Amino acid sequence: MKFKIIATLAFLFGLALWSFRSAETKPVLREQQKSPLALANQLIPELMGKKDTSSMVGVNTAEVLRENEKAQFRNYLETSYVRLPTLQAISLSKDGDLHRVPPEVLESSEVFGYIAEKLKSNPSLTRDALSFYNACAANEQLITSIRAVCARNLIDWAKKAQIDISQVHIPEKILQIVVVLPERN
Repeated sequence: MKFKIIATLAFLFGLALWSFRSAETKPVLREQQKSPLALANQLIPELMGKKDTSSMVGVNTAEVLRENEKAQFRNYLETSYVRLPTLQAISLSKDGDLHRVPPEVLESSEVFGYIAEKLKSNPSLTRDALSFYNACAANEQLITSIRAVCARNLIDWAKKAQIDISQVHIPEKILQIVVVLPERN
Protein backbone atom coordinates (compact mmCIF):
# COMPACT_ATOMS: atom_id res chain seq x y z
CA MET A 1 0.00 0.00 0.00
CA LYS A 2 2.81 2.38 0.98
CA PHE A 3 4.60 1.60 -2.28
CA LYS A 4 1.49 2.51 -4.33
CA ILE A 5 1.19 5.86 -2.59
CA ILE A 6 4.87 6.67 -3.09
CA ALA A 7 4.73 5.59 -6.75
CA THR A 8 1.62 7.70 -7.36
CA LEU A 9 3.20 10.75 -5.71
CA ALA A 10 6.40 10.29 -7.72
CA PHE A 11 4.38 10.04 -10.93
CA LEU A 12 2.39 13.18 -10.14
CA PHE A 13 5.56 15.08 -9.20
CA GLY A 14 7.22 14.01 -12.46
CA LEU A 15 4.15 15.05 -14.44
CA ALA A 16 4.08 18.46 -12.74
CA LEU A 17 7.81 18.95 -13.35
CA TRP A 18 7.41 17.99 -17.01
CA SER A 19 4.49 20.41 -17.41
CA PHE A 20 6.42 23.21 -15.77
CA ARG A 21 9.51 22.69 -17.95
CA SER A 22 7.50 22.44 -21.17
CA ALA A 23 5.69 25.67 -20.28
CA GLU A 24 9.05 27.44 -19.78
CA THR A 25 10.31 26.48 -23.22
CA LYS A 26 7.25 27.60 -25.15
CA PRO A 27 7.22 31.24 -26.24
CA VAL A 28 4.12 33.14 -25.15
CA LEU A 29 2.23 34.17 -28.23
CA ARG A 30 0.50 37.50 -28.34
CA GLU A 31 -2.86 35.81 -29.02
CA GLN A 32 -2.50 33.72 -25.88
CA GLN A 33 -2.38 36.91 -23.81
CA LYS A 34 -5.83 38.02 -24.96
CA SER A 35 -8.94 37.48 -22.94
CA PRO A 36 -9.96 33.82 -22.86
CA LEU A 37 -13.35 34.93 -24.16
CA ALA A 38 -11.89 36.53 -27.29
CA LEU A 39 -11.46 33.19 -29.03
CA ALA A 40 -14.92 32.06 -28.03
CA ASN A 41 -16.41 35.30 -29.33
CA GLN A 42 -14.74 34.65 -32.67
CA LEU A 43 -15.67 30.97 -32.91
CA ILE A 44 -19.18 30.75 -31.52
CA PRO A 45 -20.91 32.94 -34.13
CA GLU A 46 -19.26 30.85 -36.86
CA LEU A 47 -20.43 27.67 -35.16
CA MET A 48 -23.92 29.16 -35.12
CA GLY A 49 -23.64 29.79 -38.86
CA LYS A 50 -23.18 33.56 -38.51
CA LYS A 51 -20.24 35.22 -40.23
CA ASP A 52 -21.11 38.82 -39.43
CA THR A 53 -21.39 39.36 -35.69
CA SER A 54 -22.50 42.98 -35.98
CA SER A 55 -26.11 41.82 -36.21
CA MET A 56 -25.75 40.13 -32.82
CA VAL A 57 -25.29 43.41 -30.94
CA GLY A 58 -28.17 43.86 -28.53
CA VAL A 59 -29.36 40.24 -28.80
CA ASN A 60 -31.05 39.05 -25.64
CA THR A 61 -29.21 35.88 -24.66
CA ALA A 62 -32.07 34.61 -22.51
CA GLU A 63 -34.46 34.98 -25.45
CA VAL A 64 -32.11 33.09 -27.74
CA LEU A 65 -31.82 30.30 -25.17
CA ARG A 66 -35.62 30.14 -24.79
CA GLU A 67 -36.07 29.90 -28.56
CA ASN A 68 -33.42 27.20 -28.73
CA GLU A 69 -35.12 25.27 -25.94
CA LYS A 70 -38.47 25.60 -27.76
CA ALA A 71 -36.95 24.27 -30.98
CA GLN A 72 -35.39 21.33 -29.16
CA PHE A 73 -38.66 20.61 -27.36
CA ARG A 74 -40.64 20.70 -30.62
CA ASN A 75 -38.13 18.31 -32.16
CA TYR A 76 -38.50 16.01 -29.16
CA LEU A 77 -42.29 16.11 -29.46
CA GLU A 78 -42.16 15.28 -33.18
CA THR A 79 -39.81 12.33 -32.76
CA SER A 80 -41.72 11.08 -29.72
CA TYR A 81 -45.07 11.28 -31.52
CA VAL A 82 -43.81 8.96 -34.23
CA ARG A 83 -42.64 6.48 -31.59
CA LEU A 84 -45.96 6.27 -29.74
CA PRO A 85 -47.36 2.73 -29.82
CA THR A 86 -49.86 1.98 -32.56
CA LEU A 87 -52.50 -0.74 -32.50
CA GLN A 88 -50.72 -2.52 -35.32
CA ALA A 89 -47.31 -2.45 -33.62
CA ILE A 90 -48.73 -3.75 -30.34
CA SER A 91 -50.67 -6.57 -32.01
CA LEU A 92 -47.50 -7.66 -33.80
CA SER A 93 -45.31 -7.51 -30.70
CA LYS A 94 -47.59 -9.23 -28.18
CA ASP A 95 -46.74 -12.83 -29.15
CA GLY A 96 -49.77 -14.03 -27.25
CA ASP A 97 -48.53 -12.77 -23.88
CA LEU A 98 -51.34 -10.62 -22.53
CA HIS A 99 -49.83 -10.25 -19.05
CA ARG A 100 -46.82 -8.12 -19.86
CA VAL A 101 -46.75 -4.44 -20.66
CA PRO A 102 -45.36 -3.87 -24.14
CA PRO A 103 -42.05 -1.95 -24.14
CA GLU A 104 -43.61 0.66 -26.44
CA VAL A 105 -46.06 1.59 -23.68
CA LEU A 106 -43.25 1.89 -21.13
CA GLU A 107 -41.31 4.14 -23.52
CA SER A 108 -44.33 6.40 -23.93
CA SER A 109 -44.61 6.80 -20.16
CA GLU A 110 -41.03 8.10 -20.19
CA VAL A 111 -42.04 10.54 -22.93
CA PHE A 112 -44.98 11.81 -20.89
CA GLY A 113 -42.77 12.18 -17.82
CA TYR A 114 -40.18 14.18 -19.76
CA ILE A 115 -42.84 16.46 -21.20
CA ALA A 116 -44.26 17.08 -17.72
CA GLU A 117 -40.79 17.97 -16.39
CA LYS A 118 -40.22 20.43 -19.23
CA LEU A 119 -43.63 22.06 -18.73
CA LYS A 120 -43.01 22.49 -15.01
CA SER A 121 -39.65 24.13 -15.62
CA ASN A 122 -40.73 26.19 -18.65
CA PRO A 123 -44.47 26.95 -18.96
CA SER A 124 -43.90 28.72 -22.29
CA LEU A 125 -43.68 25.24 -23.86
CA THR A 126 -47.30 24.48 -22.93
CA ARG A 127 -48.91 25.30 -26.30
CA ASP A 128 -46.53 22.95 -28.14
CA ALA A 129 -47.24 20.19 -25.62
CA LEU A 130 -51.01 20.76 -25.94
CA SER A 131 -50.73 20.37 -29.72
CA PHE A 132 -48.86 17.11 -29.16
CA TYR A 133 -51.46 15.83 -26.70
CA ASN A 134 -54.32 16.86 -28.98
CA ALA A 135 -52.83 15.04 -31.98
CA CYS A 136 -52.15 12.01 -29.82
CA ALA A 137 -55.68 11.88 -28.36
CA ALA A 138 -57.24 12.20 -31.82
CA ASN A 139 -55.06 9.61 -33.56
CA GLU A 140 -57.17 6.46 -33.98
CA GLN A 141 -54.11 4.40 -34.93
CA LEU A 142 -52.63 4.76 -31.44
CA ILE A 143 -53.62 2.38 -28.68
CA THR A 144 -56.57 3.57 -26.63
CA SER A 145 -54.77 3.76 -23.28
CA ILE A 146 -52.12 6.08 -24.71
CA ARG A 147 -54.80 8.26 -26.33
CA ALA A 148 -56.59 8.49 -22.97
CA VAL A 149 -53.40 9.55 -21.16
CA CYS A 150 -52.82 12.18 -23.86
CA ALA A 151 -56.38 13.47 -23.44
CA ARG A 152 -55.98 13.57 -19.64
CA ASN A 153 -52.72 15.52 -20.02
CA LEU A 154 -54.32 17.82 -22.59
CA ILE A 155 -57.17 18.67 -20.23
CA ASP A 156 -54.98 19.07 -17.14
CA TRP A 157 -52.21 21.16 -18.69
CA ALA A 158 -54.71 23.38 -20.50
CA LYS A 159 -56.55 23.93 -17.23
CA LYS A 160 -53.30 24.75 -15.42
CA ALA A 161 -52.27 27.22 -18.14
CA GLN A 162 -55.84 28.59 -18.34
CA ILE A 163 -56.07 27.82 -22.04
CA ASP A 164 -59.53 27.25 -23.47
CA ILE A 165 -59.75 23.90 -25.24
CA SER A 166 -63.54 23.77 -25.53
CA GLN A 167 -63.23 23.61 -29.33
CA VAL A 168 -60.99 20.54 -29.17
CA HIS A 169 -62.80 17.32 -30.05
CA ILE A 170 -61.91 14.34 -27.91
CA PRO A 171 -63.70 11.11 -28.92
CA GLU A 172 -66.37 9.92 -26.50
CA LYS A 173 -64.76 6.52 -25.88
CA ILE A 174 -61.53 8.28 -24.88
CA LEU A 175 -63.40 10.67 -22.57
CA GLN A 176 -64.99 7.70 -20.79
CA ILE A 177 -61.51 6.50 -19.85
CA VAL A 178 -60.20 9.99 -19.04
CA VAL A 179 -62.87 10.36 -16.35
CA VAL A 180 -61.35 7.52 -14.32
CA LEU A 181 -57.72 8.66 -14.74
CA PRO A 182 -56.35 10.78 -11.89
CA GLU A 183 -55.99 14.49 -12.54
CA ARG A 184 -52.53 16.03 -12.70
CA ASN A 185 -51.86 18.53 -9.92
